[in-house]
Amino acid sequence: MTKFFKTFLMAAALAALVFPASALFAENAGHPNVGIVQQLGKTIDMNLTFKDENGKPITLAQISDGKPLIIDLGYYTCPGICDRVFGGIQQVVEKMKEMPGKDYRIATISFDPNDTPARALEKKEQYLKMARRPIPADAWRFLTGDSVTIHKLTNEVGFYFMRDKRDMFTHPTALIFVSKEGKIARYIYGTTFTPIDVQMAIMEAAQNTFAPIIGSVLKVCFSYDAAGTGYSFDALSVVGWGTTIFMLAFILFLMTTKRLKKVKAKGGN
Repeated sequence: MTKFFKTFLMAAALAALVFPASALFAENAGHPNVGIVQQLGKTIDMNLTFKDENGKPITLAQISDGKPLIIDLGYYTCPGICDRVFGGIQQVVEKMKEMPGKDYRIATISFDPNDTPARALEKKEQYLKMARRPIPADAWRFLTGDSVTIHKLTNEVGFYFMRDKRDMFTHPTALIFVSKEGKIARYIYGTTFTPIDVQMAIMEAAQNTFAPIIGSVLKVCFSYDAAGTGYSFDALSVVGWGTTIFMLAFILFLMTTKRLKKVKAKGGN
């Protein structure tokens, strides 16, 4: 076994250890404490009732109004990446030809039962005012709910999070696209979103079909570290970096193998 091949195997093993994709993507029979287990093709309860930003009860079906629904799960006092997701939604909506309200609806839902409609309204007004292209108020709703309703929804979509001792949360981020009937069509991970990805997901939800994950990064929001001096990590680029390291090592291995074969061929002549 060549020295380089040993190095290649070590690099591949290191990538697998440092970037354990399965720990966060959790495509196994169980589910992680924090992460997402995709429930593609399954149907959520569209009659779940939350409170809108004005404190009035509203169901997911009422928000959808017969259109594809984009669900964003976060919380309104989040000190981490929730605001980046809100900003990412606002920015991609501005870039798409599909019209919010007419072609699709958005529901940002707090998984913190202590969040209030007043906080939801504050966040909504913040991001609607930032939008360069007007977003109708009924096209993007900011919701709160009780713990029973919240956990029913998060379990149905496979979204798992934890509250820590400082009353903050460790949680994943993703946009979840569902059809008007509540069938889960697609998950898109991250804090920024490309128009083509969102457009395709909306189209699939409208056609009541589903597709696997797009994007290679599942970002996880962390709360304060044990010392309470800051955030342990803002986001973890799991699969992207692991794949990059593995592919670079593999390419170098192929190049070295080809060079060795040429050397051996010349030696044989």
